[in-house]
Amino acid sequence: MDFASRWATTILYPLGISTAPTQVIIGKNGWLFLSSMYDSRLSEYRKPTPEIDQLTAKNIEDAVAAWDAYLSSRGVKLFRIMIGPNKDTIYPENTPFWARPASPTPADALFAADTGRYYVDLRPALLDGKQSRKEAIYFKTDTHWNAIGAGIAFKDFARQIAMVAPEINWPDASIYDLVKVIPKDGGDLAYFLRMNSILGDVEPITKVSGLPLSITQVDFDTGKILSSGPNVSISQPTKPLLVKSSGALNNKKVLWLRDSFGNSLSPLMAATFTDVMHLHWTEALKPEGPFARLVNDWRPDYVFVTVVERSAQSSLFTVMPPPSFLNKDESFKSTASTLPNTVNHLVRGVTEGEYEISGDLAFVDFALSQPVAPKATNYLSMDFLCADGSASVPIQIFWLEEGMPYFDEAHSAKLPLRTGKYLLDLRSVPKWSSAAAVSRVRIDIDSSKSCRRFQMSNPVFGI
Repeated sequence: MDFASRWATTILYPLGISTAPTQVIIGKNGWLFLSSMYDSRLSEYRKPTPEIDQLTAKNIEDAVAAWDAYLSSRGVKLFRIMIGPNKDTIYPENTPFWARPASPTPADALFAADTGRYYVDLRPALLDGKQSRKEAIYFKTDTHWNAIGAGIAFKDFARQIAMVAPEINWPDASIYDLVKVIPKDGGDLAYFLRMNSILGDVEPITKVSGLPLSITQVDFDTGKILSSGPNVSISQPTKPLLVKSSGALNNKKVLWLRDSFGNSLSPLMAATFTDVMHLHWTEALKPEGPFARLVNDWRPDYVFVTVVERSAQSSLFTVMPPPSFLNKDESFKSTASTLPNTVNHLVRGVTEGEYEISGDLAFVDFALSQPVAPKATNYLSMDFLCADGSASVPIQIFWLEEGMPYFDEAHSAKLPLRTGKYLLDLRSVPKWSSAAAVSRVRIDIDSSKSCRRFQMSNPVFGI
């Protein structure tokens, strides 16, 4: 029935009436905008809920800080998240009045919670670029930025990253120059209206496309070479895709979690780094996703994320990394020791710190020698050895903040504790970094079959 749909759209489009209102909003001056069918979060930009947005932002910030600690412990030099602004964030004047984003937006809450630590805000640069360029920096009939917008974004990303990673070489400013503009069919929004052949668009071509670079695309899991040739744009992959480029400015490895806003950025990324691992962030961050595995197996120098603004509040960004453990050495400095306060469902052994589980709720409640500030306390030393030689044991760690009457689930985290003499990186423990001063901790041993007898030293907090 496409012919009927096209006929109806041809009549109704000039009147500003969308035949696919859940998919496309018809704006002014030939501009089309995404509606809420593909992302219900777009409605949150029109009816802001600051309290909910702030809570979501806090949860995401906790997870991002934990991932940063996890990545840092594995040699990653820098972790940053680049948010590609929604099209209506940059061109609100071309949206219908009722569809314009209201302030503050969910993205505003993210940036406020982050305070410039992990997120790269590209909105100011793109808004300035829109005013200084006669060409549009987003496609009129598509949801994405074009090569000019991607160039402005990447150039500003490079500027902000250079402040904290001066060792990286970035492309010369001339690489972003416009070479020509060619006509093209309408983009994804025009396609939803069945008018992609009627509502044409234009494709700006910049100098990056003419660089003497060749890239090789490799399926990382199988090692199979998928293609080799010029430095073309790469669509977001759902499996790890390694892109190797000859003649890049830096012989460095980048793990790049991205979405379709990375398509136009990919030639610039290939021009900058010799080895870039592409993977859609929804695949990387989903339960049992390969993010941690890729970090451990591939050992990237940098980890970057590119996500469109409307998806930056996804619950996947609250997923925590696996707990991080380090070998303990003389560089560990204690800030607070502990002593057992209460022992429950545990029978003490002959030697100090020796226990045997005797019930369903086995735990030791420890009092701290002095309160610790979680943001300034990075590590927990707690030697733990199982009599049966288990390599790890499931525990739940509770912390009691000053003023709290009792332990609760909201101030706790479950994790597999590695047995032996290690330091637990508390920054990789969910919610720890956002806690207030802690005066007591409780260690619950959740083992049901293995590790019924164990030796546990008193926890020691430190840096």
